[in-house]
Amino acid sequence: MVPVPARKSCHARVRIQQGGMCPAWSPPCRCNAVGCIADPRASSVHVTTQFVAFVSATDRVGCKIARASYPEGLSWRLSLVAFFRSLLLEVDPLSVQDVYLGICRGNQMDINPLWCRLRVQSTSSHLAIHSLLSTQTSYILLDQTTNMGDARDLTSPSGHPPLTSPEKPVLLFMTLNASGHTAGAAQIAKHLHFNRGYKDIYFITGPRFQPLIESTGAKYIKNPFEYDVPKVQEGSTEGEAFFEGMKAVFGEAIVPSYHVLRKTLEDIRVAHPEPRKILFVHEALSQGLLPYQYGCPLPKGYTSLPKTINWHTSIYTSSDPDFPPFGLGLKYDPTPENKAVWKTMHAGGKTTWKPLIDHYDQKLQELGCTKRFTDLPLDVAMTGGDVTVMATTASLEYPNVTKDPKKFRLVGGLPVRALDKNLVYPPWWEELTLNSALSDSDPAKKKVVFVTQGTIHRAYHELVIPVIQAMADREDVLVVATLGEKGEPNPLPEEETPRNVRMVDYFPYEAILPHADVFVSNAGYGGFMHGIMNGVPMVLAGLIADKGDVCQRAARAGVAVNLGVSNPSVEQVKEGIDTVLGDEKYRQRVKEIKEENVKADSLGQIESIIEELLSHE
Repeated sequence: MVPVPARKSCHARVRIQQGGMCPAWSPPCRCNAVGCIADPRASSVHVTTQFVAFVSATDRVGCKIARASYPEGLSWRLSLVAFFRSLLLEVDPLSVQDVYLGICRGNQMDINPLWCRLRVQSTSSHLAIHSLLSTQTSYILLDQTTNMGDARDLTSPSGHPPLTSPEKPVLLFMTLNASGHTAGAAQIAKHLHFNRGYKDIYFITGPRFQPLIESTGAKYIKNPFEYDVPKVQEGSTEGEAFFEGMKAVFGEAIVPSYHVLRKTLEDIRVAHPEPRKILFVHEALSQGLLPYQYGCPLPKGYTSLPKTINWHTSIYTSSDPDFPPFGLGLKYDPTPENKAVWKTMHAGGKTTWKPLIDHYDQKLQELGCTKRFTDLPLDVAMTGGDVTVMATTASLEYPNVTKDPKKFRLVGGLPVRALDKNLVYPPWWEELTLNSALSDSDPAKKKVVFVTQGTIHRAYHELVIPVIQAMADREDVLVVATLGEKGEPNPLPEEETPRNVRMVDYFPYEAILPHADVFVSNAGYGGFMHGIMNGVPMVLAGLIADKGDVCQRAARAGVAVNLGVSNPSVEQVKEGIDTVLGDEKYRQRVKEIKEENVKADSLGQIESIIEELLSHE
């Protein structure tokens, strides 16, 4: 943790009690708060907890003490919530500021504080928790038997107490071998391992993600399935070719994914015999779970499948007639007339999707499933497992997608990931960062347009090149383009690349987006949520698979201009970018929705769902 220096401007805004030294802290705080150490009158059946916040971690200036006594066994979160409320009411509006939270419990000789850093940000007349960052040892052993968890637990919607170390389950993750399907689950696994004390985590995915998975602290398990990228790209069009692409990825994944999942579950049970619990986080389209849904025998050592979180990495997909059919990019306008049309279209869905349905059924019959596959694949993907979790909020979805709140959970977007400390930056990177450091009123500051074609359907003539051409004559604009694959060559000859273009083959979005004024993409869901979580308004152009539906949701939420096509003209791109850059409402709206997603605390909610599922076993 990097200490944040005390700021004198903050001291006057926090009720500081100067006075005698407090023996509970080293170095001590300078306060004389009554009850600064545990109440010696607390009996053995009551717990006294103290919460101490400081503006600075170095000299403990700006101390705020709260103390509560409550019966042993009651959640300590109740006191923590009360403390936060007290703290927020007592601090006048500040700019972004670190506050350090210390927690101690017991008598004076048994105080074991741990600092959690809260990033707080004022909005108008109140202080809001912007995000929560903890130390590497983020779970707190306050006595010999109780793992109390860190301050994230105060927002746990499940109401279940944090699991103690011996109770923490074995976690098994499984994802499709694709970046958009794997990166988020890897982020969750890393958080649970390093920040929440889940020590036994296994992760099944394709071999190109082995280094990523091993960096999370999980044990990597290889899924040998590799889809044919050229075939997928060729199939990423309308009609029959679309379903050929779907077969090549999702249909062909069924058999190898089933076998590797079955073996892994059996190996885990041998390594971790009952009563050790296992929880499965199954990315909705990784296909390992599907055969069990259609009657395949259970793995050896199991009388039922482990409790399962169905991790869905896209929009809500369902044949519910209250929603437009998937894949057509239809506007959400639920008039009686439109809903009647949607119902008719949904009814014909099984005919349209028959090539893929038959392919799924063939693969499942090869595995000996007792039930025939006659369902719509995306309906099944949405309903696998015990609870389906989506990393978004209601503002970015259509109304009533959570008609069954126990089954479907919108937990908010995953936090922006920290950059790899070994990340190699392109040679032009300093130009971008120096530009960002300029004041908005500085005439030398350029608008930054970030464009990407995604990582699979990399047809640069569809979006990257039109954006480059649309901005070619703009002296006030810097275009940054990523190509989506390491080693990918510049799609334009050097002599045709405008001077205001900076291109890189593959680079993390989270590095570029903080410097961008507008994000232009083909509306892949992962990239879209990167834009949201970085607070960058967007111009979206996509129709393939879920992309048209993503575009409609983004436009409806007010965070993007939807160009309505996959291959926009130079004029369409120019108009879209000019619209976003020229109207502050897009930036304001995306900032609002970013805050909504941050406050949702996706990682905290996911752990609460784990606790909830295991408490019902």
